Amino acid sequence: MSQARDRRLDQASHAPPGTAGTIVELTTDGVAPAERLDYWREVVLRRMVPTKALTEARPFRGRLRRIIGFDGELIEHASDPIMATRSARRCRADDCDDITIDLMMDCASAHLDHGLERRVRPGDLCVMDYSRPIEVVRSRHRAVGIILSRWRVRDVLGDDLSALAGLRLPARGIGALLQSHMRLTLDEAPQLTPAERIAAVAAAVDMALAALAVERTGKADVAGDGDAFYHAARALIDRDCANPELTPDLVALSLGCSRASLYRAFVRHGESVAAVIWATRLEQARRMLASSTHLGRNVSEIAFRSGFVDQSTFNRMFKRRYGTTPREAREQA
Repeated sequence: MSQARDRRLDQASHAPPGTAGTIVELTTDGVAPAERLDYWREVVLRRMVPTKALTEARPFRGRLRRIIGFDGELIEHASDPIMATRSARRCRADDCDDITIDLMMDCASAHLDHGLERRVRPGDLCVMDYSRPIEVVRSRHRAVGIILSRWRVRDVLGDDLSALAGLRLPARGIGALLQSHMRLTLDEAPQLTPAERIAAVAAAVDMALAALAVERTGKADVAGDGDAFYHAARALIDRDCANPELTPDLVALSLGCSRASLYRAFVRHGESVAAVIWATRLEQARRMLASSTHLGRNVSEIAFRSGFVDQSTFNRMFKRRYGTTPREAREQA
C-alpha cells in the first residue's frame, strides 16, 4: 500500500463521524490506479462492499462529499460503473443500521436488489435500510441522499420498519421538496457557514422523516412533525414565490396538510404563512435589483418576476420593508 494511501486511510479513520457543520470530501484522485477500488472499498463505501468495477476501460474513479449534521448527513456520491453488496453476514457483523433516502441524479442504468429487484431511474427517491442485505449495480452515476439514524426513524414510524427496504418515495409534495432541498444544499454548501450547514441538514432530516411518514401512513403528524412541515413550506415558498397565485391554501394543499395545521407550524416559529410569502417575494426582488445579471430588466418586470401583479403594491411594500424605493435600490447597487 502506498504511503499516500496510508495517510488517507489514517485521516479517514480519525475523521468519522466528523464535526457537525463540516464538509468531508473523498476522491480517488491521487490514488494509484491499481489501488483505487480497494481505497473506495476501505474508506468510502463502509456500509457496502464494492465487488468489482464494471469497466476495465480506464482506472476506477469516484468522489464522495458529506455534510455532517447533528442527527444526519447529506451525501453526494459519484463514480464509474460499479457493483456493490451488503451481505446478511456483514449486516450481522457491523453495527450499522442507518436508513438512507437516496436520490439518483444521473445514471444510464441502475438496479437495486433490496428485498425485491427494481430498476432505478434518474429522479427516483429510494429508501435503503442498512440492517438488511442490499445489492446495487450502477453505470457511471451521481446520486445524493440523506442518512438518518434508525432511532430517529423509529420515533416517527414505530419499531416495525420492515416495509422500508427498497421503498420508492413519490417525487411529489414533500418528496419533491426534499429532493430540491438536498440538491440545493449540496450545491451551496461551500458558501454556507458551519451553522447554516447544520440547519440545512436538520431541515433535510425533518423533511425526510415527514416524507417517510406520509408514504407509510398516508399522512404525517403535523403536530409532531411541525418543523418538518415548516421547513418544507419554506422550501416550497422559496421555490414558487414568483407565482402570483401562491397562497397559504396552495402551500397547505401541496404539502398534504390542512391550512390550520400549517398555520400552527408557522406560529411555533413566530411567523405568518402569508407574511413569509410576501417577504420572500420582496427579498427575491431585492436580490434581482442588486444583481448585474438583471440590469437589462426594468423595475416593473422584476416585480412581475417576483410574484407581484400590481406595481404600486410592490413599490409600497418594498419601501416599507427596506426603507427605499425599488428604483433607488437599483441605483444604489
